Parts: sequence; structure tokens; C-alpha cells
Amino acid sequence: MLLRAGCAADIPRLIEIRAAVRENRLSDPASIACADYEACIARGHLWVAEEGGSVLGFAALDAAAASVWALFVDPVAEGRGIGRRLLDRLVAEARALGLPALTLTTEAGSRAERLYRAAGWTIVDCGADGTVTMQITLEAAARAPPGSLPPPRAL
Repeated sequence: MLLRAGCAADIPRLIEIRAAVRENRLSDPASIACADYEACIARGHLWVAEEGGSVLGFAALDAAAASVWALFVDPVAEGRGIGRRLLDRLVAEARALGLPALTLTTEAGSRAERLYRAAGWTIVDCGADGTVTMQITLEAAARAPPGSLPPPRAL
């Protein structure tokens, strides 16, 4: 599997993957526009996991907000470690940018919450809408087991 920088040609597939997930579904899919993806791509903060020419998942960092803007894996490719590899890439980039911590919001009790907990994230707030806000300090990420966080590299 190849992790690479996302490009504009990937956007239709990214939208398709985001719409296909069973958890963390957008209540209003139209609230995320092509321009939102384009902005992440232009900043160099969107990565895709590709295998055999097919995009299986993607992650995007919002460096200005120090948050995970997106991390989604096609349901047919779940359970293969794709989400963790994308998360590790995103965290490595945040560390390279000098961010002290990252936050995200996800559905409480979801597979995503379990992924983030396994990667060292902690819950810092519970929303009335069934979401949790999670955070990781990047110093903690730096202490993750060897090999779990790839060094920043050009894609």
C-alpha cells in the first residue's frame, strides 16, 4: 500500500469514501464542498492510501486549528491498518510543523474512537450530541512505540 499526497483528481473518490462510512456520518453531506478538499490539498495536508491504483482511505490535517479534519477508510478496506497508517502520517506531519497537540471530534463508542484511544489519544470533552472531543499531545506521540510513527518525508 502506498501513502501519497492527495491531488484534485482524488476528490470525487474522497467524497465517495466519506459518504460510504457507517459511523461518523455527516448529517449534511453538502456541508463539505470540493473547495474544502482543494484547500487541504493546496496546503499539502491531505494524504491518501492507495493500492493497485485505487484510493482506499484518506486523512487531512487542519494545521491552523491543530486538528484532524478528516480520516476515513472505505468500508470494504476496514481492518487492514489503513486508518492507523494514515493517522501516523498525519501526526508525524503535525510534529514536523511544531504543533504541540492535536484535537478531533468523533462519535462516542465508534471504531474511530477505539482507533484514536489505541494510538494514545484521550477524551477531553463529551458532547450532548453523542460525540467526544479527543486530544493527543505530540510529545506523547513522540513516545509511541518505535516504527509506529513514520518520520516526516516528502511524498
